Amino acid sequence: MSKPWAADIPITVTLVQDVLERQFPQLVPIQLRPLSEGWDNSLFLVNETYVFRFPRRKIAVDLIEMENRMLPPLSSHLPVPIPNPCFIGQPTKEYPFPFSGYPKLTGTVPYMMHLTDEQRTQSAVRWAEFLRTLHGIPTHQALEWGIARSDDMGRMDVDKRIPIFIAKVEEAHTQGLIDNPYALLHITESVPTTEYVKQQCSTVVHGDLNFRNFLVNDEGGLCGVIDWGDAHIGHPAVDLSVVYSFLPPSARPLFWKAYGDVCPETRLLAKFRSLYTNIVILLHAHDIGDRQQLLEAKRAITLCTDESE
Repeated sequence: MSKPWAADIPITVTLVQDVLERQFPQLVPIQLRPLSEGWDNSLFLVNETYVFRFPRRKIAVDLIEMENRMLPPLSSHLPVPIPNPCFIGQPTKEYPFPFSGYPKLTGTVPYMMHLTDEQRTQSAVRWAEFLRTLHGIPTHQALEWGIARSDDMGRMDVDKRIPIFIAKVEEAHTQGLIDNPYALLHITESVPTTEYVKQQCSTVVHGDLNFRNFLVNDEGGLCGVIDWGDAHIGHPAVDLSVVYSFLPPSARPLFWKAYGDVCPETRLLAKFRSLYTNIVILLHAHDIGDRQQLLEAKRAITLCTDESE
């Protein structure tokens, strides 16, 4: 099957060092080390102070340009730290895409932490406060900041995503990554349609709250949300998926109490989005040999299919 995480261009430390020295001489002498690599961007830590994101796929260019516009005003409205770009890099002959850098946030991505259920519970109310605030931002304000008007990538296009999900589950089962595919597939029998989703799409959302895109402290508490390239005006379920992929069932009532009432259809959509995202991450982690991400993706899938809430 196709690998959407394949890079369009190689990004090396030597390339990044040269580009940064030319465009930002105030950073010289530059201490540089690779930080992580996602589907869309390669991240580098500069002088132990700044994180620079370099798109590795052409599709990410529009996304990082949107982030550069909207993150500065958005950062002052949220109760959890987010990136605030202070370096805006320009395309060059050697590197054809724009890029950006921001002060490093504190915290660690949760798949590096091996968190217990008790530690995950530390984030329940914090997640609710963050998402309640984000989802409460007026649409007109978000559009002025440059947040995408709609879900152009069809992240919550259920009719489109279900066949892909089924194929990915079958692939994961064939590779021995999951034991019981029906435990995942049965959700497709009752998830609301794309038409239902379109009627509810009027919320400012992050768009991709998987376990690679937020940070936690040593106690497991949420302390930063990163990678905002998928932000748009859409359905809140795309963000509420984190309730099912990160929080244990015992912590979910704490979240819903602090966040507010959510209808059963939205909860079902959130669970589907969580399963869809994590089955794809599971296959990606297996493909690149990242055992820590693979284990967290399996953990997320287990949490999604736990019906004890």
